[in-house]
Amino acid sequence: MTIPQPPCGKRLIPFIVLAVFFIVYRTAPTDSLLPSPVSTASILSWSAQFSQPEPASLPGAARLVPHASDEGVFLETSAFDLPKLIKEKQRGKADARTSYKGLKIAVLEHAGFHEEVVGAVLKTLIDIEANFTLYRDSFRWGYGDILAAGLNYTIDPTPYSDGTYAKAVQNNEIDLTIHISCDHAFWNWPKNKPAYEAMKANQNMEVVCMLHELENLKDDERISWEKAMSQGRLTYLTLSKHVKTFLRSEVLKWADKYREVRWGKVDVEEFVPIFPVDPASLPDSEAVDVSAHFPKSPEKIPSRLAILGNIQTWRRNYNPIIKDLHQALQVDPALWGYEPLSTSVVNATYQPAKDGTRPPVSLHFIGNLAPTSKLEIPDSMRDMVHIHSGLVYTDFYRLLGSMDLVLPAFIGWTYLEKKLSSAIPAGIVSKVPILGSELLLNAYQFLRDPSIVLHQPGMTEIEAIAALRASIDPSNPSSSKALLPVDSRSDAPEWAEDEFPSAQVHLSADSESDTDAQIEGGDVMKRFGGDAQDWEEYHGRLYEANAEMMIDLLERLGSRIRARQARS
Repeated sequence: MTIPQPPCGKRLIPFIVLAVFFIVYRTAPTDSLLPSPVSTASILSWSAQFSQPEPASLPGAARLVPHASDEGVFLETSAFDLPKLIKEKQRGKADARTSYKGLKIAVLEHAGFHEEVVGAVLKTLIDIEANFTLYRDSFRWGYGDILAAGLNYTIDPTPYSDGTYAKAVQNNEIDLTIHISCDHAFWNWPKNKPAYEAMKANQNMEVVCMLHELENLKDDERISWEKAMSQGRLTYLTLSKHVKTFLRSEVLKWADKYREVRWGKVDVEEFVPIFPVDPASLPDSEAVDVSAHFPKSPEKIPSRLAILGNIQTWRRNYNPIIKDLHQALQVDPALWGYEPLSTSVVNATYQPAKDGTRPPVSLHFIGNLAPTSKLEIPDSMRDMVHIHSGLVYTDFYRLLGSMDLVLPAFIGWTYLEKKLSSAIPAGIVSKVPILGSELLLNAYQFLRDPSIVLHQPGMTEIEAIAALRASIDPSNPSSSKALLPVDSRSDAPEWAEDEFPSAQVHLSADSESDTDAQIEGGDVMKRFGGDAQDWEEYHGRLYEANAEMMIDLLERLGSRIRARQARS
């Protein structure tokens, strides 16, 4: 028996489906269809940056990451691109992958530089219980004391210059070399030729090449390891996301320019060069006496400001920062913790304010002063600008750990596009936040709270610090009171007139405006610099990410080594 069908029943089905979809669409809350606004504070939250992708999302898929302002977002390729971290999290736990433990690994630093990178590599290899030998003649400036204090690592390096490493390579005693100073320029000494030739000749040994001087990248760099590339045993290891991006692009250009497909197959990985040091536990010395600054106050007003590196005025903005601070002092010395400059004393200098409401600001340039660099320090500021040169590593980290902020002070784009600035990991190691805008965050994507203090792009360092000292969030100052009387500066940037229209407001210790600003931006100081638990969590996540990356790398290279051995 045939059951009669309603007339045109099948024709109505598509219309019914569309009608239901339309009703659901119109009644759905709009905020379920669009990204919700992101607060400024959330840009540095771990949950946004380190959380796992949703189960439905693809490994490595593009993600939206909070922008440095409240108004938008920027796009990056993964939540945290220490290579393949998220992919590896999905693939399985690190302890399930242990075949790399059979590898015989050499950590080679033949040039006598890059101690901090050596320490970071040793930390990671110790964490994953890898079998390694460090080849290096000696450590400079007491770096062995840092390894002993932070890693409890007291093993003397195996000498390099006596030919021990070259013989080990020739005798196939090493499966894989992590080459810390791989740049072609570091191989120009005759004593290095035996090791270099042995590394090129050994067709079984994998070479992990860490490049540092990419601003000078030339054909010599490509030719150096062309043979290892052609044999499929070369990997590049970089020290930050922006360096990885730059080098990967250059390697692809080599493949295209020279019609060499195998260059396109060379992996470029990323590794964050940090290791454990507790500056608070290091001793004072004749060169460094900073015990008064340990332990740090839980609510900090940034006062001790550090610029790191060889003091070369063509590489960092030493003089512009000095000039900006000098102008700001003239406008409102109380904001910077000083009394007005005496007009009755010849060659007077700024003296710390007696009320003690704000600690006085001081600049600390930590590094060797280049003979051709001329620092333009006004006489009135001579007591607040300090140069620290010739420090051993324990003094360096002790001094740096006593600072409140690290100022990158970059000139040009090299450290944001082609090269890691050692000042960034040094600040992280010493638990001192780095001041920077979204430009810095885009390059050094491992920076997260509490390691970075954000300010608006276009702000000078001194303007951002003035905001912090007035309890105003420099990444979103428009929501707070006026910062400085901007019409006192002939070179005041355009944004200042928009953000701080109340040009005559001074934020001194007893100012009503200051009180209002502290109320409106009162949480700024509570967030500034984090606390011990924040730093412990942040360091732990970086160490975990480094370990994940290294395990993944060693497992892949181990598979290549075993496959090569099986063919021979």
